[in-house]
Amino acid sequence: MPEKVPVISRNTFPKRDLLLKLIADRLAKLRNDRNFGSDNERYLYTRITAVAYLKETGQYRRQLQGCLKNFSGRTAETFRPEFVSAVRTLYRDHLLNLGRSVIEFSEQKVNRRKILDLDFSGAEISNPHFSGILESLFNEYGEVVLNLDYAPWTCRMARIYNCSKDTMNRLEGKLRIIGQFGCLDEAISFLEVRIGLHGKYTFKVLVDNLDELINDFLIDSSNGLVNNVKAQQPLDELVKEAAGKYEILNAPTYLVNPAAYKSILKHRIKATLKKGSFNFPRSGQNL
Repeated sequence: MPEKVPVISRNTFPKRDLLLKLIADRLAKLRNDRNFGSDNERYLYTRITAVAYLKETGQYRRQLQGCLKNFSGRTAETFRPEFVSAVRTLYRDHLLNLGRSVIEFSEQKVNRRKILDLDFSGAEISNPHFSGILESLFNEYGEVVLNLDYAPWTCRMARIYNCSKDTMNRLEGKLRIIGQFGCLDEAISFLEVRIGLHGKYTFKVLVDNLDELINDFLIDSSNGLVNNVKAQQPLDELVKEAAGKYEILNAPTYLVNPAAYKSILKHRIKATLKKGSFNFPRSGQNL
């Protein structure tokens, strides 16, 4: 008999577990979905799911960085259209294999003897991809779907196959790998801008702002104080190291004007060293 689970209850699944259970169920049933014209379309659909999951759980940037790192050192001469086209073909072929593998994994690992009825009463689903997954479930089981004319929309019940914690962990690992290859379009756009500006792409760690940079570069996470090794280094050496290691995503001016970037780094690093500690604001996280 299906187990009824209220999704909005604090005592049920964390968002990560809920999404992984939905994805496992969706992929396990994908082979019978007639909305796809071919197996290749099904396999490539897993890329969309992987990217949506990674963005929703705050893991996408790490996979994007993993993709970007493979192109470090590329120049305007070596990042030509024929190279980009070849990479797209190579990655697409690999994504087909990864997609086939994760679908087969989900088919084998979901527990078809244990059914969960997820009660979404009162829950709002704002992610379009997962809204679509739920809508397919409601249509399949004839459940009532409310307010489909706008998003976020409110819904009621979704029936899925359950899966184990081990299956969820392994599925998440597979989604991360798919995501690293599936973010190629964004990576190429990112690379084109940097190579256009500087003639060459050098991999850097991506951060949202100066606070995140200072926290990662200077601060010992165990005590909130300036790292002892960093505290002994000359200021100009620290500025050069930080400028070469990090890119601030929300400050395009620094891409265009490296001197201004080093100037603000020098000011912030000097102030942090003088203070000896840094309180990093944790009000939210970009997905």
